[in-house]
Amino acid sequence: MSGDDSRATDERTLQQIDSLKQQMESMKQEVQGLKTESKSWIRTWGVYLGILASVFAVPKGAKEAYDSFVLRPKFSVVEPVPLALFYDAQRKTAIFSFQVLASNYGNRGGVIIDAAAHLEPPSLDAADSHFKFVDEGKQPIDIPFPVPVGVLKSVVGSVAFTGNDLMAPGKHRLAVTLTGDDHKPLPMMPMLFCFELDDELVTLISQESHRLINTPCE
Repeated sequence: MSGDDSRATDERTLQQIDSLKQQMESMKQEVQGLKTESKSWIRTWGVYLGILASVFAVPKGAKEAYDSFVLRPKFSVVEPVPLALFYDAQRKTAIFSFQVLASNYGNRGGVIIDAAAHLEPPSLDAADSHFKFVDEGKQPIDIPFPVPVGVLKSVVGSVAFTGNDLMAPGKHRLAVTLTGDDHKPLPMMPMLFCFELDDELVTLISQESHRLINTPCE
């Protein structure tokens, strides 16, 4: 290799080394930038997490003040009264009637949107299609029906079950659940009615349109 060729090779090598140094310096700067951005990201999220912590640590008084601006109903239901029972032996249908005394002490009107019941024994369920409601003037009320603010809503509900062994002698239990427009059961739900039947009582409730029976649940 001539001297000129050797010098040319050395110059190319030096150029490659300089280029490599520049690339490494550029990479170093990029890494430093990423570190800076990471610290900034951590500081930013630290602020966000601090805000979230303060939300969960809101004093009770502030929460109550916030709640006062939220419009929602608050239901209260009186404990169940005696149950009225009628049995149609030919149709094997038992009709249970009960009074509902519901008040709304919230800051907006509420609505009762659904009703359900469970009877045992035998184990039977009833949906809102098996219910009927009437107001104090005995006018039919369709579900859903409203419960205005500050008003005691008094209605009489009835639910019908059809099947065998409905009136078998022994202890029975009826659970009735009314649901508000938040799709949750009203307070004091389910309303529980417990009663015991014997042959004499079954004969009576088959003859009278309404027979009040005591319904304490232990």
